[in-house]
Amino acid sequence: MEITISGKDKNLLRQVEKLAKKLGLNISKTEEEVNREEQKVRSEKLYLLMVEMATSGAFSTIKDPISWQREQRKDKPLPGREES
Repeated sequence: MEITISGKDKNLLRQVEKLAKKLGLNISKTEEEVNREEQKVRSEKLYLLMVEMATSGAFSTIKDPISWQREQRKDKPLPGREES
């Protein structure tokens, strides 16, 4: 037997999911729901990394960000392709 449950109240849906797990029922989510959850996890990880970088002072040695960025974007000669 298969049951589909949908709704707008995410808290209630989570409660139903927890209850279903306690009852030992198999739960499968749509690919869309899984993708949203994965995106949320990636976003949270990225946010934490950005906070860590900001608090570590990793870029504090860069006095002029615009000049630094221009220097980073300059084309570098490729090995074996130096122009003469």
